[in-house]
Formats: sequence, structure tokens, C-alpha cells
Amino acid sequence: MSKPVRIATTSMATLEAISPPYNLSEPDPAATLARGLALIDAAGAQKADLVCLPETFATAGLTSQRSAEFAEAADGPSFAALAERARANRINVVAGALQRENGRTSNVAVLFGRDGERIGTYSKRHPTEGEIEGGVVPGASAGVFETDIGRVGLAICFDLNWRELWTEMKAQGAQLVCWISAYEGGFPLQAYAWMHDFVVVSSVQSYCGKIIDRTGTVLTTTSRWGRLTSWDIDLDQRWFHTDGQAEKIVAVQQRYGERVRVETRGEEHLFSVARRDPGLSLDSVVAELGLVQLDDYLDRCTRAQRRVRESS
Repeated sequence: MSKPVRIATTSMATLEAISPPYNLSEPDPAATLARGLALIDAAGAQKADLVCLPETFATAGLTSQRSAEFAEAADGPSFAALAERARANRINVVAGALQRENGRTSNVAVLFGRDGERIGTYSKRHPTEGEIEGGVVPGASAGVFETDIGRVGLAICFDLNWRELWTEMKAQGAQLVCWISAYEGGFPLQAYAWMHDFVVVSSVQSYCGKIIDRTGTVLTTTSRWGRLTSWDIDLDQRWFHTDGQAEKIVAVQQRYGERVRVETRGEEHLFSVARRDPGLSLDSVVAELGLVQLDDYLDRCTRAQRRVRESS
């Protein structure tokens, strides 16, 4: 049974000076790297379990035609610095960079564990034409990795436009997807969260990094003034349809009180139960009140529909 986790995300606003009057500035990779590392420290101070940094964050704002120039080996200095901060803060870190291996340049998202070890690397499957002209090679496989907080999927920027990648991450059991990017992405991120029943965390080079729950609701966002935000999420949160069990909503609240958080979605006819008490088993909540989870209810309806079709 996983406990509720604290997820943090960031935005960098790399084309803007970091102090008033916030004019455009020429990004300096060393200064941008230092800014990203400081955000990891800030997330660690908030006791976050995972923090995301944007796509190619240290070299953000520099032309994609120079990708090969900024690429590092897997044991290069930027990767080493990220690993050290993950270890020092005991936090999972997702960050974007340009990686060079066997003479090939990839735009990668790297996942470091709390011990600073590299858990996994995902190579951007769908780079832009400009990136390809700059020497970036498209990746092949989806990236979903096991962590101490659950199964984490990785995607990068232009990947937003290829739906099959998101379907593959769901098929591989992703509970949370970290999408790191140069731009905000907008509504498609919410749609993917709803369609595939996973949490989506975006981290961007611009302003609005977001944490989006499984209904597609934006829970929190970074801004021009706040480049780090976090939210406590129960990845074991359960969803239910109101058909035949709307009256059980109050029963859950009465029986479990402050140990749970109950949310209702009036237009969708849905409600959810998440834990505030990490020692509570949601399996026991479901069993004790005879709740039917949303996926199980939909499966029941599908079987009933099939029986009628087969008998007619």
C-alpha cells in the first residue's frame, strides 16, 4: 500500500531576467543550471517526494541548432550535479538535458532516485524538425519506470502531439507522468490525465508548470512569481460512479472523518475517496461500505451490454 506523496514541479522563465523589470535576457547555461539545482533544494526543504525540472533546462532558450554543442555524456557534469542534489535532498528528480552517446545526440528526460542513482532515461520520441536539423536523434521506446512512490512515465514537449505514446505509458502501468517541456501544453495534458487515469505533472521553460489530477483538474500551477509549487497526492485515490451509491458519500465521510478526503464531480456524476491518513487502506474502505469502483462498474455495464447483444 503506497502512502500519499508530495509532488513538486517548476518553471524556469529562462528568457526573462530573474529580477525587475524582467526584461529579456541572454540565457547563461551555468546560471540556469544553478537555478534549477536551487529549485531541487527548495523542493527538498518542502519534503517533496519528487520534483521535475523542464526539458533541456540548463540550456533552455538557446537555439536547437546547437544541440550537439551542449550535449553531455551520461556521466557529464550536469548529470552529476543533478544526481548529487537528488541524493543530498533524498528526493526523486526528473530533469531534461541533451545526452551524447556513441556520437548520437538525444533530448532526454532522466529520472534519479533518492540515492542519486539513475533509475531510467527516456529519449524524446518526437523531436521537432529544428531539433533533428540540429542533430537530435528520435527515441524509440516509451519510458515508464518503477520508483518508491509508484510507476512514473516520462514524456518531453512535442511528444504531446502523438496520442499513442500516452496510451503506451498507460499500458505499461504509469500512475504519474512527468511531461517536461519548453512550452505549457495547455488542455491536451488535462485530456490525457482524464483519458488514461493518471496524474500529469508538467515542468516548463516558460511560466506555468502544472500538477493535474486524474480527472484532468489542474490542482496547482507555477507562475511568473512562483517557480516552484507542490501538492500532496494519493496515487491510490479511488473513483466511483454515483449510480446506485450516491447515498454512500455521506456514509464515507461519517465513518472515516478526517482520515479521508472525498471529492464530488456533479456534472460527471463521479466521486472519489483519497487518504489523509497514510495508515488507512482504501481497500478496506471499499469493502466495508460495499463500494463499486468506477472501472469495475463500467466493466459490469460492458458485460451486461454484451449479454443483450449476444442474446438478440
